[in-house]
Amino acid sequence: MTERNYWQRMRRKQMSRRALLRASGRAGVGATGLALVGCGDDDDDGQQAAAQSDAQQQQQQQAMQQQGQQQAMQQQTQQQQGEAAAEQQAEQAEQQEQSVADAQEQQAQQIAASDIVRGGNLTFSTPAATHDYFDPGRGVFGPTQFWMGFYMNYLIRYRNKEQDIAEPDIASLPEIPDDETYIFKIDQGARFWDQYPTEGGRLVTSEDIRVNYQRQIEAKDATGADDGTYLSAGAFRRTASMDVPDDETWIAKTDGPDATWLGVPLRPFSWITSPEAISEFGDRWRDEAGNLELSSGTGPFIPHSYDPDIGIGMSRNPNYWKMGVDGQPLPYYDEVTLANMEDPTTVDAAYRGKEILNGRFPLTTLQADGIAEDFPDHNYGQIAFGFTIITLVNYNAEWPGEDGLGNPWVDRRFAKALGMAVDPYLMIDTVYLGSGKPTGLHDTPWYSSYWAIPEEELLQTPGFRPDRDTDIAEARALLEASGYDKSRGLRMIAPDLWEASYPGVLETEIGMYKNALDLEVEFDVQPYTVILQRFVDGTYPGSGPQWGNPPAELDPTAPYNDFFTPEGSVNTLSYDYPPMAEIAYKMRVTLDREERWEMAQDAQRLLLGTHPDHGLDGITTIPGVMNGISPVLWWPFVHHSEDTLQFAHASHRYDETWIDVNHPDYPA
Repeated sequence: MTERNYWQRMRRKQMSRRALLRASGRAGVGATGLALVGCGDDDDDGQQAAAQSDAQQQQQQQAMQQQGQQQAMQQQTQQQQGEAAAEQQAEQAEQQEQSVADAQEQQAQQIAASDIVRGGNLTFSTPAATHDYFDPGRGVFGPTQFWMGFYMNYLIRYRNKEQDIAEPDIASLPEIPDDETYIFKIDQGARFWDQYPTEGGRLVTSEDIRVNYQRQIEAKDATGADDGTYLSAGAFRRTASMDVPDDETWIAKTDGPDATWLGVPLRPFSWITSPEAISEFGDRWRDEAGNLELSSGTGPFIPHSYDPDIGIGMSRNPNYWKMGVDGQPLPYYDEVTLANMEDPTTVDAAYRGKEILNGRFPLTTLQADGIAEDFPDHNYGQIAFGFTIITLVNYNAEWPGEDGLGNPWVDRRFAKALGMAVDPYLMIDTVYLGSGKPTGLHDTPWYSSYWAIPEEELLQTPGFRPDRDTDIAEARALLEASGYDKSRGLRMIAPDLWEASYPGVLETEIGMYKNALDLEVEFDVQPYTVILQRFVDGTYPGSGPQWGNPPAELDPTAPYNDFFTPEGSVNTLSYDYPPMAEIAYKMRVTLDREERWEMAQDAQRLLLGTHPDHGLDGITTIPGVMNGISPVLWWPFVHHSEDTLQFAHASHRYDETWIDVNHPDYPA
């Protein structure tokens, strides 16, 4: 399906609705007009009868009653005729407009199909070592999600996240008969790969969907013990019950109205895998995190190799079930290669040399501008870099701290002081060479313009003010008030990839804390697997600025319930402030978007420590720092829609991409 075909279908649906409204409107005015005319005639007859004799008046009244009954019957008949005419006009208008739209769409498909060239290898750079699990139920890391977007499918998926446009994937868009029920039809023809453990490539059924959701809801390992690596369990537990009346129908119900539920099938890592793989691979998915052979999906590509030092490779699924505009199964190209590249200079050189056809992270804006100047015919886009830079703190009162002298973060004054010591403007310059903006909270980054507090308010918030001297003075006062003994120093943790991607960034952070608080900070540099385990264990020692995952959805209703309620599935940093939990619970059952917006504004002020009713009592464990503005370049012979340029989680939109392998610049 091409971009223009999609929008033509959207226009057809919109035109059909407008046609129906126009036709009904015309009939409605006619019927109402007739009724009003009838009332007007009755009033005139009554005035004339009042001037006649009593006998004549009585006869006239009887005649009027008969006339009124006849008129009422006539009005009812006319109204029925009007409604029938409205329906007929609507059907005729819709048929006419659909015929026109179908003709236009058919013509567009013919034009697009004539343009399509099959074959080629779509290549990217990727930080291949930044990986957690190939398990679609356990993974949370952004790079892994990007890879899996090429070989897995959702139940339904986002076509455009910022515009909140969803579309079918394995299932059609749901029927929602009430506030608690979602009925999905597994009617798109999806089938699993024709390889172990689903040899033959059987069709996906509604029971497969139930098994996937039940696995996430239970969040158990193979022995039946609770498994903390299922970090999306809380989201899936919003499903109160499931029903599978037949092979093509899956029904999910919530326990009361839930404004967050539809975000569950749309959230990252809501991929559908086979029950055979769930049974066969079990905890190997967790314990053999780098074993790509433990994959079972439905997507357009099948992965065949993974090496953190080399990258990941995938080949076309010859039995993919979605069709291209040329009448043949998708995908159009044969291979996907994501080469391990963590240095922006390496990415720059690889793009120029056609080793990769898509240039993006960690390419800098300065480098991208240089490429665009040297190759003016190349495609150039910019997207908000969805991975918000955050700091993290641990409020677990039972953890004794890295030095055994007590957890310093439990005192919110200490936590706020360390947060204010972070200079977002210095970090933007250091990491993104000035191409970025401060972000207050990771679930409401600046590019979430509807939900985030106004930018002008954020720039007056302690820790985000351009007036650095004022922030430093307040941070020092808070640290002193907390009673923290600075001779203890502070040991925090940092991802090894963070320093590898931006050499010297940790020294910049150490100097930042020293300058602001006269506090000696050191970093324990570890791989993400170790860091993730510290989360699960409740022993996370806090961090300076580093990457966080993009928000699963722009509406923060669901994340607030995941992060800031006692039972939240990813509340691994022991956040517990009842007023914030109350807001999260209320947002979840409030279906009105504007009301949720007002609550989100209150929540952000509470989490940032600026709410007049809460002070620092409810400040977040996950303060934001900034987001970059990421450049994206691709060679002219690579053709993909603008829907691939979304802030995160958009790799599934490359299923309609095609490569002109006959172009003279395409690498042979």
